[in-house]
Amino acid sequence: MKSTTRPVKKKKSGLAAISPTYWLIGIVAMMIALALIVLVGLPAAATDRAKAVGNALGDATAPVKVEVYADFQCPACGQFDRTTLREISDKYVQSGKVQVLFNHYAFIGNESTRAAEASECANDQGRFWEYADTLFNNQAGENQGAFSDTNLQKFAQQLGLDMDKYNTCMQDRPHLSKIQSSTQNGSARGVNSTPTVFINGQLVRGAISLAKFESIAGALLKQ
Repeated sequence: MKSTTRPVKKKKSGLAAISPTYWLIGIVAMMIALALIVLVGLPAAATDRAKAVGNALGDATAPVKVEVYADFQCPACGQFDRTTLREISDKYVQSGKVQVLFNHYAFIGNESTRAAEASECANDQGRFWEYADTLFNNQAGENQGAFSDTNLQKFAQQLGLDMDKYNTCMQDRPHLSKIQSSTQNGSARGVNSTPTVFINGQLVRGAISLAKFESIAGALLKQ
């Protein structure tokens, strides 16, 4: 026989007694607080980015030096820049454990050389790393026009560079010898593919993950 007894409704107390309106106000207040936390964190991120000096990123006194030889047209270099190098930067560059040094190894073709020159023209205005990231994020085949002078100029405009200075730099080519010397120096050190990484002078061939980097750098990362 089914019971006809209905459960007794208990009087709401504590949190249950709070009006839905107050719950909504509380949620909105929490969202605003989180937004403020994010905003407060932005200047720190900008400061970390400001630590870039030329082709170097991070503290010059860092115990671990990571030298990267790369070609801006190289797909594997783009993948490395977006993954492992960014992970190393987030975890160790910002904490002062690692300094990253970018070396040009422009060997794929004329577009590689012109892209490297453009990055150095951006470097003249303190924007090397932003421009380098832009190049890696806009790869579209090798020597197929992705890094034509017109496109390189567009990238410079998107970053808000002084275009008169940029255009003069690209026309006069003051950084060509630096790029050629960097490439030759890489070959002399045993570089024959990109990206090639040196960790405190030790050449590391093949793909490198964050875990592999940590296993090589070892105890130096704990200093």
